[in-house]
Amino acid sequence: MQCVLMSRRGISTLVLILTLAFVFAGAFLLYRNWQAGLELGKTAQESPSWPPGATGSRTAPSFSLKDTNGNIYSSSQFTGKPTVINFFATWCPPCRNEIPGFVEVYNRHKAQGLELIGISLDTDTRGELAGFIMANKIDYRILFGDLPTARAYGGVTTIPTTFFVGKDGEIKNIHVGYIDKDAFDQEVRKLL
Repeated sequence: MQCVLMSRRGISTLVLILTLAFVFAGAFLLYRNWQAGLELGKTAQESPSWPPGATGSRTAPSFSLKDTNGNIYSSSQFTGKPTVINFFATWCPPCRNEIPGFVEVYNRHKAQGLELIGISLDTDTRGELAGFIMANKIDYRILFGDLPTARAYGGVTTIPTTFFVGKDGEIKNIHVGYIDKDAFDQEVRKLL
């Protein structure tokens, strides 16, 4: 009888040890993902590669994407206008933090022809995008992005990533990571 009790205790101890190991492993993975999310908020020192294998031209790639109402917008609609294209996601803290500044700067310069297009890379949270737009009082265009568009823009792998496109359709600057309102306004003024 004592051997059986020892075995049950041994099994219980083993189960407890394995459970704790899984809990600590899960906590470690959550911590790493959290740290990676914080890294998205830092400004990268390098711009994304511009499209792989491309030489010379930095013409903004064309796209055709839907908004939350199902309307399709083509990049050709913005030809000849100073345009800012921001790749973001609603779950991304640095993306969320820069949006109030975007709204303010856009409202200040839209009369001068500024176009601001937010390209959402949300997947599981797409259904929340309309509420997000309303809650943040966003009145610039928000479009549902896709992998081909992200790839066309040099393989956007970090969000937020913002492209500043001149009236000539050429990309004038690429900013990877969070951009504050003043720096954003300064880049926009260069396009006007």
